[in-house]
Amino acid sequence: MEKELFLDIRQSATVKINLGNHIEYASPYMLELLEYNTVEFVTQPPRTICHRDMPDIIHDIIGGYIMEYKEGIAVLKHRTKNGDFFWAFTHYKPSYKPDGSFDSFITRRKPLPTKKITGEWEDMKYQISKLYQILKEIEIHTGAKAALNYLNGFLEYKSYETLEDYYMSFFNFNKDELETYFSIDAKTPESVINKFTSTIELF
Repeated sequence: MEKELFLDIRQSATVKINLGNHIEYASPYMLELLEYNTVEFVTQPPRTICHRDMPDIIHDIIGGYIMEYKEGIAVLKHRTKNGDFFWAFTHYKPSYKPDGSFDSFITRRKPLPTKKITGEWEDMKYQISKLYQILKEIEIHTGAKAALNYLNGFLEYKSYETLEDYYMSFFNFNKDELETYFSIDAKTPESVINKFTSTIELF
């Protein structure tokens, strides 16, 4: 039976992806979480580490961030090599060479915050899981185009322009806070971390 794991907010679960959507690097903590060694991991397509519950069109939208050199966020469900899983609040950020040309995408993963969210933390996971389940089932039975049509209709009904707007509706982050959250590391003061996490340790 698969077990849910929880990310350590002070650790760096980072993956570097090039414009061809190939993995170039993964941080030691990311490899530890997924139970891959370096060679195994960098030779895998990025989708390999995502849970089977993840709809393909969510990956396609993320691929669009990469192709358009666009910063973005996503809520992803990952699968480890032995079959366990974890949820990750994920930030996609382009990086550039000293001459200003595009270099790669840095993808940073943190636990889903237990503060700075609207509503209940478990309800947030339920709502996102429910959407993903519907999209996945439509993909299986009707195809990706039908799933995308459903997603567009869902976002329109909820009055969101993009999937990213839907994700951000769960989080009370401004742009500076978002960057702070994804930059948390071993040196970050507890006072800063406490702004994003409850007193109940989930990771």
